[in-house]
Amino acid sequence: MKKRIKNMSDLRLNLVFIGRSGSGKGTQATLMKEFLEKRDGNGSVFYVYAGEIFRTLIKNQPRLEVSALLDAKVMKKGDKAPDFSAIWAWGNEFIYRLNKDQHIIVDGSPRTILEAKALDECLEFLDRENVFPILVDVSAEEVKQRMLLRGRQDDNEEQIKNRIFYYEKYVVPAIEYYSHESKNKLIVIDGNPHDVNLIHHSLLKALNL
Repeated sequence: MKKRIKNMSDLRLNLVFIGRSGSGKGTQATLMKEFLEKRDGNGSVFYVYAGEIFRTLIKNQPRLEVSALLDAKVMKKGDKAPDFSAIWAWGNEFIYRLNKDQHIIVDGSPRTILEAKALDECLEFLDRENVFPILVDVSAEEVKQRMLLRGRQDDNEEQIKNRIFYYEKYVVPAIEYYSHESKNKLIVIDGNPHDVNLIHHSLLKALNL
């Protein structure tokens, strides 16, 4: 469902990128960050990605019990991160790094209804009105092929299977929440074309930018 936007040129944007692993949502989030910073200046975007926060925690604090479990169960096995850890990851960043004048880009979260509701609550508390959940929509078969071809160490058959499974079980209900319950209605972008710039321009058009 497309949310009607009149003119976003002078407003703070709050963009939440959702999609399957391998859908290109991270690429689109990065392109949007670059677009807004080119338009509004360096530092104008608050960007948060829970996966990167987990990797930093595992690298810097490997002896912590949570670090070890995140590494074993999430990074190496491909299971879904528990809600408490994801909410902590982006919530901590919101508390300590967000400037009130910045745009917000959340990459790869939420992945469950609970997390989606927590993020809605967070953005409402911050008096953010222009909130746009964005689904980069790509089929399961397409993302499987993309992940196998990109050759990352954590893109083996078992991990890919686990990611596809948890997307259907947990992320799809979060998408349904945005489609039917949340006041922040979903924008769906076709992520199947292999031209990332074409997808980016489709998103700019949907946001009236």
